[in-house]
Amino acid sequence: MSGAEPMRSRVAGILGPLAVPLGMGLLRLGTEGRPTEADAEVLIHLALDAGVRLLDTADVYSLGASDLHYGEQLARQAVASWHGPGDEVRILTKVGLSRPKGKWIPNGRPEHLRKAIDHSLSALGVERLFVWQLHAHDPRVPFEETLGALAEIQRAGKVEHLGLCNTTPGEVRQAQRHFEVALVQNELSLLNRKSAGDGMLELTRELGIPFLAHRPLGGYAKAARLAKNRVLKPIAERYGATPYQVALASLWDAGPQVIPLVGATRQVSLRSSLAAVGLRLDVSDRTALEMHYSFAPRPDVLAGMLPATPAAASTAAAIVSPLQTPPADGPEVVLLMGIQGAGKSQRVGEYLARGYARLNRDELGGTLDELVPRLVQLLHGGHHRVVLDNTYPTRLSRAPVIAAASAFGVPTRCFHLQTPVNEAHINLVLRMLARYGRPLGPEEMKHCGKTDRNLPPPAALARWLASYERPAMDEGFASVETLPFVRRGSLGGEEKGLLLDVDGTLRKTRSGEPYPRHPDDVEILPGRREVLAQWIAAGYKLFFVSNQSGVSSGKASRAAVEAAFFRTAELLALPVTEIAYCPHPAYPIGCYCRKPSPGLGVYLIERHRLSPAHTVMVGDMESDAEFAKGLGVRYVDHAAFFRGT
Repeated sequence: MSGAEPMRSRVAGILGPLAVPLGMGLLRLGTEGRPTEADAEVLIHLALDAGVRLLDTADVYSLGASDLHYGEQLARQAVASWHGPGDEVRILTKVGLSRPKGKWIPNGRPEHLRKAIDHSLSALGVERLFVWQLHAHDPRVPFEETLGALAEIQRAGKVEHLGLCNTTPGEVRQAQRHFEVALVQNELSLLNRKSAGDGMLELTRELGIPFLAHRPLGGYAKAARLAKNRVLKPIAERYGATPYQVALASLWDAGPQVIPLVGATRQVSLRSSLAAVGLRLDVSDRTALEMHYSFAPRPDVLAGMLPATPAAASTAAAIVSPLQTPPADGPEVVLLMGIQGAGKSQRVGEYLARGYARLNRDELGGTLDELVPRLVQLLHGGHHRVVLDNTYPTRLSRAPVIAAASAFGVPTRCFHLQTPVNEAHINLVLRMLARYGRPLGPEEMKHCGKTDRNLPPPAALARWLASYERPAMDEGFASVETLPFVRRGSLGGEEKGLLLDVDGTLRKTRSGEPYPRHPDDVEILPGRREVLAQWIAAGYKLFFVSNQSGVSSGKASRAAVEAAFFRTAELLALPVTEIAYCPHPAYPIGCYCRKPSPGLGVYLIERHRLSPAHTVMVGDMESDAEFAKGLGVRYVDHAAFFRGT
């Protein structure tokens, strides 16, 4: 398929990382017209060999009441006979229907659920189901009774996660009063976008849970319509693909949480769906599709689900100076731009409170360019007050937004949050402290960033600074305002702190090595204890703040580094409140805790309620001085600090 490339893997909530963001539905392998069991296993193995790791079945995927649980048994046998890593495969099953005389009848009675769970456990050969989904809401049974029974079965340990199928946003919210809804499975395709229009797609995105899209091509009876579709055909021809593959690829662009479930009884159909994983639609393709097939909530739904003003991560959260020009009453597109960590997400609350729709890359995923079709979609739908809070460092990155707004006759205003890089670093560390309790290392940021996109590494900020072009009126803006940075509140509290570099400032090695790798190699420099004792008497708490890249390079173990720190404190014979050190690489810098970045200082100030005005940093290197400057505390060189003792 020309122009195709591998699709990025997705982290899909409880389903974990999915290298192939696709599931296989087993409905047609278990019901009327089904293939032989052997042929069905061949199909399932084909999907598993291609990287699919989700099999979706149900207790009623059968010919009728006489062979219930056929689909579950088929899934179990297919995984058992597969020669790949079967422990990676997730089998998802459902309950809540009955099959009298081959019919499909909702059955949400608690006694039915309690009986069905044991049969499903037996059919799948497990002691606990990974995911159990309510197949449908039974209108003959109070929904509260059904939900209560599901929660009871989960508390009994027979189910790890619960989900809802063929459901509505209201039912999801009702269910959450009984248990955590782990995923939703509804029909979604270009031919059926009800779950987008009623807000279900948006709700699952906000909740951070997978949306499993069944009938992703419209279902067996409707799929043929796609072959002659006048919108899909030219896109498909350009990529050497089929309209079916374009339709399937459009679902991945509908939201980062969407996982299509494909069902097939023939290998050729399954191979076609698997090939669609490599098809990446560009901005023009998505714009053309969204003009005809919008996955946005209806305007009335959208108006009722605008997010609340973001809460501050701490009392020292960033804020910029008040807007000289407040949010408008008429149509406008507002572009809030600035370096990562500038405080854009807090500023955006002023607009959300006035009814603006928000387009934010961190929330929606994808690239800046991929937000443009969403903007077009909103403007086309009559939502003419939109705010985009993203980095937008260059004229080129801002141009598509201005052009899209101009096409609808809507002016674009630019607000440039002029936040110094050290303040952006502090804001990002505060964000980490609020969410994870400490500054994260490079690998931790990479891992958490799969689901928390608001954790840019230092290199991302450096790239922004390198590419930054100051916004100007000749780009087509109706106005441009620069907003200087002002921090609301203050870091920390009222305690006094003395931050001390260690190697070269407090100690040296007996061996002559740059840093000790054994506690017996530690020697305290002259006069240190006497001076520090005076500071303690004046009410200051002592903290070690050190870079120890030897851990990441393999030159020293964590245990050895920490043993040397403890020996240093022991030889000082003074109370050290906390030892904070960065074990990450010296180059390239991938964390915010390696000096001169202020991460460890922010962590200590916030945790121990230190007052920056009454905190002093003592060190022996330029990185120590820069660390103090970026943190906003006084710096004293070690020679001057300990002189005369």
